[in-house]
Amino acid sequence: MQVGVALYGAARVIVGQSLVDVTFDTPTITLGQVLEKLIATHPRVRPYLLDEAGMLQFSIRVLINGVRPDPDATLATMLHNGDRLTLLVAVAGGKESSTISLAERAARAA
Repeated sequence: MQVGVALYGAARVIVGQSLVDVTFDTPTITLGQVLEKLIATHPRVRPYLLDEAGMLQFSIRVLINGVRPDPDATLATMLHNGDRLTLLVAVAGGKESSTISLAERAARAA
């Protein structure tokens, strides 16, 4: 089984590649297992992907085959042969408060 992992931000810089293939001998795996194997190969990437408790960093957004799952992916999310993960770094900031809802932003724009 093989899963492609597209990396962005500091993770891409540390790994030195934008796309990494991770291979397993089982028919299904979890997102957590993919990250563990990636970290085993590139230990310096750990703090950019996982927090101190071993959970997915709050700033990481996971896409599976180009789609953000609903609800968001967790370390227990099941993956299948040929899946492609994209590990994006969420960016926040700007002039407006991040607590403004989408409806409020739409109303302001109208």
